[in-house]
Amino acid sequence: MSLCLSDLGFICVINFSRIQCLHGHYGYVQMLCHASISQNFEFTFSVNYNKFEYLRYNSTEKKVVGYTEFGEKWAEDYNMILLAKGDLPVQQCRQLRMLTDPFAALTGKIILLKSLSGCSVNQKAMLVCSAYDFYPKPIKLTWMRDDKEVTTDVTSTEELADGDWYYQIHSHLEYFPKPGEKISCVVEHASSHKPMIYHWDPSLPESERSKIILGAVGLLMGVFIAGGGLIYYKRKHTGWYSCSVLEINHYK
Repeated sequence: MSLCLSDLGFICVINFSRIQCLHGHYGYVQMLCHASISQNFEFTFSVNYNKFEYLRYNSTEKKVVGYTEFGEKWAEDYNMILLAKGDLPVQQCRQLRMLTDPFAALTGKIILLKSLSGCSVNQKAMLVCSAYDFYPKPIKLTWMRDDKEVTTDVTSTEELADGDWYYQIHSHLEYFPKPGEKISCVVEHASSHKPMIYHWDPSLPESERSKIILGAVGLLMGVFIAGGGLIYYKRKHTGWYSCSVLEINHYK
């Protein structure tokens, strides 16, 4: 028997290994996956027999606790088994979540638009647009310059698996900056019914750009939650170039 409730976060209860015994007694193992609104996953299972709970495992505490003399003896063996599995139960909860709730499966997380200087003043400037923690896999990044699509001097990665059922992608634009120009990164993904456009503003310092980006992500999260999607937020700093990051305020 399984029960899944998606309006209150996510709870999925699975009862299996039902063992019918003498005198009407039976035993069963109950597994429960729970995801909060913030998408923090927790996995628990308990072993029950004759209306008594013998032991319980909680992935947050990462240990098995026995509630009877027999359960305490089993707890030590179970702890060794689960220690070897690491975070696998939680990853399986996340997979089950995606399979049972279509709204949760369409997730879009954070976009980072960053300027990287050339390694010398004679080289082109470079912008990097990165999309993190998207599901499902297909993601499209496009560069626009003065409302026209840029097709040259653009290098993009394939969708890269994060190892946790989510994906990231990066696109680099090399260009010679011009006063008054408008450069944008356009993100197309199933989690949004229309393209998401992120404008590059070289007049803002890095700290202010970060505030705007984070504010946009917060607004996007509110839209997804209102629509039934459940968003979790994680920012990763990977794949950046070794060249120094410079402000380009002198181009405004």
